[in-house]
Amino acid sequence: MKLLNNLSGWFAGLQPRERLIMIVGAALLVVAAIYMALLPAMHKNAQLEQRYQNLSEDMQWLREQSQVVSRLNNSCSGQAIQNGKKLEVISRIVRRNQLRLLGLDQDDSSFYSIEVSGASPNRILQSIHQLTCQGLSLESLDVRSSDDTKVGYSATIEVTYVN
Repeated sequence: MKLLNNLSGWFAGLQPRERLIMIVGAALLVVAAIYMALLPAMHKNAQLEQRYQNLSEDMQWLREQSQVVSRLNNSCSGQAIQNGKKLEVISRIVRRNQLRLLGLDQDDSSFYSIEVSGASPNRILQSIHQLTCQGLSLESLDVRSSDDTKVGYSATIEVTYVN
C-alpha cells in the first residue's frame, strides 16, 4: 500500500504535460506487451494458413489425377488370367513376345526367376507387363546388352505370384 501511495504522490507531483506523456507511454507499453504476447499465435496462424493452402492445392491436383490413376489401374482390364500352371503361363508369355527362354526356375511356391534373350528390350518390357497382368509382381529386373550380336539383349527377371 505504501508503494501505491508513493507512486500516487509522485504522479500527482508531475506537471499536466508530464502526466499526459506518462499515460501515453504506459498505454503504448501495454499495447506492445499485448502484441508481443500475441505474436507467436499470429505467426503459427500464418503457417497453418499456408499449410492449408498447400494441402488444398495438393488435394485439387489429386482429384484431377484420379482419372489417370483409374486408367493405370485398369491397364490389364482387357486381359483375362490364363489357365494352367504359372510355369506354363510364363513360358507362353515369353514365347508370345518372341523371346528366347534361357532359364526358368521356381525357388519356392511363389517366386520365379526367368532368364530371357531377345532382339529388342521393348519386347522384354512388354512381356513383364503381361506377366504383371497375370498376377505376378516384378521383384527385380536386369536388362543388359548381349555379347551375341544375333540376340541383342538378355534379361534376368524375378517375379512373385501375388494372387
